[in-house]
This record gives sequence, C-alpha cells and structure tokens, in this order.
Amino acid sequence: MGKFDGIMGLGFDGLALGGAKTVFKNAVDQGVVSQPVFAFQMGNNADGELTFGGYDDSKFTGDITWVNLAEPKYWLIDLDNVQVGSYSSGKTNGIVDSGTSLITGPSAEIRKIASSVGASANLLGQYTIDCALVPNLPDLEFTINGKPFKVPGKDLVIQAQGMCLFALMGMDIPTGPKWILGDVFMRQYYTIFDYGQERVGFATPISS
Repeated sequence: MGKFDGIMGLGFDGLALGGAKTVFKNAVDQGVVSQPVFAFQMGNNADGELTFGGYDDSKFTGDITWVNLAEPKYWLIDLDNVQVGSYSSGKTNGIVDSGTSLITGPSAEIRKIASSVGASANLLGQYTIDCALVPNLPDLEFTINGKPFKVPGKDLVIQAQGMCLFALMGMDIPTGPKWILGDVFMRQYYTIFDYGQERVGFATPISS
C-alpha cells in the first residue's frame, strides 16, 4: 500500500475549492518556472520523470502531437473514437490524468469491452482476466485529432501475485469526462501539459 500525505493537483484554478490558487498557477505567477509547462515520462517498470517549467526533449523521439483542450478545467480533450476489438465508442471526450492508475470509461461501455475479451468483474468493480488470454488481447486505440494512439493489448493487464488485473475500469461522472486516460495510457507516450496555451502534447518516448 502506498503512503502519502495528500495529492498535489495539477489542474486549472476552476477545479480549486474556495477560489484557491493551484500550486502550479502560483509557481507560474511567481516566476518559479521558466515556462507554464510540465511533462511526464512514466516509467514502465523503471524510474519515470516529472519536469516542471518545460519538457525534456531527450526523453522522446519524433514530433509532438498537440491537442487543444476542450475545456481548461480538467485536462479535457475531445476523442474522435475509442476502439478495442469490435467495440467502438464514436465521438466522446476524456481527461489525461496522471493521478488515475488505470484507464476508466462509462461503466456500461467497460462492461461491453470486458465481456468481449473474457474479463470478469470482482466485488471492487474491477475486472480480472485469465493470464493465459493476455497474449491474445486486442490493442486499445484512442483516435485523437484524427491520429491513432494505441495501448498494446499486453499492456492492458497488470500482473501481480499470479493474478491478471484488466486495466480498464468503469467510472460514471455525471457532469464530468466520459473517459480518463490514466497511467496505463501515459506510459505509452511522453506527455506534455501546456498550461499557458491550454493544450496537451503526446510524443513517442525513448525507452529507458
């Protein structure tokens, strides 16, 4: 079990309670960071890196795909489609969120996806899958700005103590985002959060 004292949110002031300024907005206003940007390289069974005040171009290769925010509150973006196997969502939305370990989506949609790949629900609302099925899992693909962003099927499972946890979980947020692209997604892409220009950038990470 992880031990921590709290959560340092990196969203916008619109999510702050009581009109409080967020930590990162304070850092920008006080000139503590050189640019209103932060970026994540999520470690995949290795150390990761969080950069404040810019991004580290030694951590990725190729071009950055920039995506404008649908709303500068959460890091909310429009999704053209979410597809896995025979499932296809059509136009929807989602937030890019380092504070969510899994990928979440509407409960009814996740049930369809889980059923199609042979995953079973447990009492905690999560899904487990027979570890023997992992090599045959289809890729999960988010289409964003017309470009596909894939999470390989083998990376849609977290293995621990002989159990395989399916890394998609149902979550219904009535007035919030439909999908959350959490750490399982972010491990696949170097992810840049541009607070100043209200956009998110994705690039291909260089393996550590």
